[in-house]
Amino acid sequence: LLERLKGVRMSIARTTGVPAYVVFSNATLTAMAKMRPDSLEELMKVPGVGETKAKRHGKLFLRAIQTFTED
Repeated sequence: LLERLKGVRMSIARTTGVPAYVVFSNATLTAMAKMRPDSLEELMKVPGVGETKAKRHGKLFLRAIQTFTED
């Protein structure tokens, strides 16, 4: 799951032209992989995820978590 989340982060970083760590840090992605949130509200409980980033990128990360869980 962590590698999948890093892939999503890299895709966003390339598209937006920012370094990957600006999207989310490794620590945030690790916490996301452990907590496996399934809503924007739960995603915002992950350390390093604020309201702005949750609204901007949250759906992509939640989809990655959901598809990983279904696999």
